[in-house]
Amino acid sequence: MGGLFCDRDVEFVLCVDGRESRLCAKCHDVSLLYLIDHGVAATLVDTRRVANPSAGTTAVPAERTQLKANRSKIILVEDDLGIAQPLCRALVREGYSVSIVGDGPSGLRQAYVQRPDLILLDLGLPGLDGLEVLRRLRAVSDVPVIVLTARTDEVDVIVGLTAGADDYVCKPFRLAELMARIERAVQRYRSTRRWTKHVYDDGLLRLDSLQREACVAGVPVSLTTTEFRLLDLLVRHPGMVQPLDKILARVWDDTVGNGSSARVKFAVSRLRRKLDLTAMGSAPIVSARGLGYFFRPPAVPAAVDKKSPQPASYGHADNVLNILNARDRTS
Repeated sequence: MGGLFCDRDVEFVLCVDGRESRLCAKCHDVSLLYLIDHGVAATLVDTRRVANPSAGTTAVPAERTQLKANRSKIILVEDDLGIAQPLCRALVREGYSVSIVGDGPSGLRQAYVQRPDLILLDLGLPGLDGLEVLRRLRAVSDVPVIVLTARTDEVDVIVGLTAGADDYVCKPFRLAELMARIERAVQRYRSTRRWTKHVYDDGLLRLDSLQREACVAGVPVSLTTTEFRLLDLLVRHPGMVQPLDKILARVWDDTVGNGSSARVKFAVSRLRRKLDLTAMGSAPIVSARGLGYFFRPPAVPAAVDKKSPQPASYGHADNVLNILNARDRTS
């Protein structure tokens, strides 16, 4: 997309991984949805409105809002102004900065470029259903999302949570309870990286989500798409148990529960076998019995030879070999 120029009046400068495109408003909106659909992380994207569209010069920030210290930003995606406006006023009184968006596509775009601290999302939205907004958003962001909806059926609640919602509040709701849920969600994520960076590097393990490349101690690890997505999900949430239904939704796009826990266990087993052949081993992939799996960051060795491949018997395989050798010596 970089280097392309719209032949209509320029209103926005869209920068993707350092490459700029000058676009009219319509092409700008279409381009954002294209980037989201192709899984481009929000941290790689910046968009600015030109100060003088007719002249097409001097870009100034448009979509980003500079907030005062400790003031959290919320995007409220709600088409019913009878709910949106009073709720917005209540949130502002509590010290939040709030933007109201009235349809699905606009909510998805604004969540992508503004990088808020929290999203309040209605499900019955015009243009794009709230669940689809949530599914597409989860491909590029882990921003907290609280669903606000009149859909109270248990199946709807389960579908919403497995699609990636952090919380689910049914209308009508008590304002004090909602405020408590919002504060809890914001505080939980405030000290963490809310928007997925495309490169993770802890000194031993390196993941490039954009290129789908994994390396341990500088040595490439050959992973299938499913294995990479599974490892990436666990690594991005260190110490946090990822439930089986969430893993199915995020790794296999199974949001209705058609998959089984056996599929997850099999994929984890394959991933562990490959990690056992690396300097990291499979120990960081920890099973929470009956719940799911989580990633425990390994201690980085004081010195790791990044040029030499690790022996094939490293990790659990090495332990098995030692046991067999010991048995042979005693027999």
